[in-house]
Amino acid sequence: MSYDIEKYREKREKVLGVRRRGLGFGTWVMIVSLIIVVGGGFVVVPKTVSYISTLNLDDAIYKQEGDGIWPHEFVSQFAGLYGVRQAVVDTGGTRLVVTFDRTKTDTPAIATYIRIKGFAAVMLNQINHRQRVATLKEEAEL
Repeated sequence: MSYDIEKYREKREKVLGVRRRGLGFGTWVMIVSLIIVVGGGFVVVPKTVSYISTLNLDDAIYKQEGDGIWPHEFVSQFAGLYGVRQAVVDTGGTRLVVTFDRTKTDTPAIATYIRIKGFAAVMLNQINHRQRVATLKEEAEL
């Protein structure tokens, strides 16, 4: 009959004075590492998702020649255009900001659409969407 090491384990540990208390070192290291990784994930993942979702977005700012105000019906029609995320009019109603995906459409296509609808407009600026949002946040703080 062979000696069964597991059968007498408790007796050996009692005689040798081996006491198991709490969690082992490896378990503690694993718990702390998991907390660090999950905590870092909560910080990094939302910023990464935000960056990727706005990666290809640009803003084009248009103003009508003269002092015309953009009609709300015209602005709401931009939502149906291919590649356009949103169109917003500033507080005075004189500037039109079109947020679009530059991989799907471009500013000449938007300018052509504005011309087809019968408006004479000038593009004031084309900037990255994240840059414009950051500028708006800075201006709001001031």
